[in-house]
Amino acid sequence: MARVIRIRSGLRNKKKKKKKKQLHILQGLALANSKLWHNNHAVRKDSVMLGYLLYICNLKLRLEAARRQYWRLMALKKQYLSLLESTNMKPKVVVKKAGGGYYEVKVTSERKEDMLVSTLEAFEIVGLDVLQARVSSGNFFSLDAFAVARDQRDMDAEVVALAILKALEKQD
Repeated sequence: MARVIRIRSGLRNKKKKKKKKQLHILQGLALANSKLWHNNHAVRKDSVMLGYLLYICNLKLRLEAARRQYWRLMALKKQYLSLLESTNMKPKVVVKKAGGGYYEVKVTSERKEDMLVSTLEAFEIVGLDVLQARVSSGNFFSLDAFAVARDQRDMDAEVVALAILKALEKQD
């Protein structure tokens, strides 16, 4: 019986050793997998960081290109404005007859002080009342007006345009 117990205990010991060995192997695999995962995680983390760095560098390059383009456009704008200022734009008056004593008048000229007042005085001299007008005085003066003759008489559009043009030239 003692022999049987020893054999059984020996078997138990072998089973325990086998289980320990199996457990050790499993632990080793788990540890290897976790190291591999950690290594992959580190690799993934490094590649993500590298991706972010590349993205930031790309954004910096785009920003620099946009700044260069902005300064080029600003220089072009200055050249354009100086060209506009250097050209002497003579007043231009276009009158279209709308019927029934109504006229559509477009006036463009270089920008001067009190240009709107001079133009409206020219309308008075000609005998037109302004019903509606749109004025722009950025780099040059522009007026789009819808006017009606005071005494409802029918005037020729060319005569009205020449009269307004003469009145504007007198104002200068």
